[in-house]
Amino acid sequence: MKYIDDNRILVREIRGEANFSEIYCSWKDLIENNDFNSSVIGMINDFRGAKLNVKISDIGKIKMLLEDNPQIFKSIKIAVVVNSFKNIVFPMVIEKLSKKANVRPFSTFEAAHDWILGIID
Repeated sequence: MKYIDDNRILVREIRGEANFSEIYCSWKDLIENNDFNSSVIGMINDFRGAKLNVKISDIGKIKMLLEDNPQIFKSIKIAVVVNSFKNIVFPMVIEKLSKKANVRPFSTFEAAHDWILGIID
């Protein structure tokens, strides 16, 4: 995990095989450790080097985590960068289901970065 753009964007890179439990616990750790400080306007989850082992039934748990923490997630953009068709399903479903979190999938880091900064819609 690192911050870029004057600590306004939190970047997480996930590499290798990642199961739902690991992803969920990492989200909980970010919340509990207050990694979303007041200057953070967005988060880039870089899954380009990952093989996600997530079931559709798991997505509701992530959606609830985002919606149960509106003080954090209603004011930031969450970009998910993926490079495989299988991995893009995960952020696309969350994007459609979550009314309280601004989540969007991307195929490049640059596009995700520009979206968070408001350079592109």
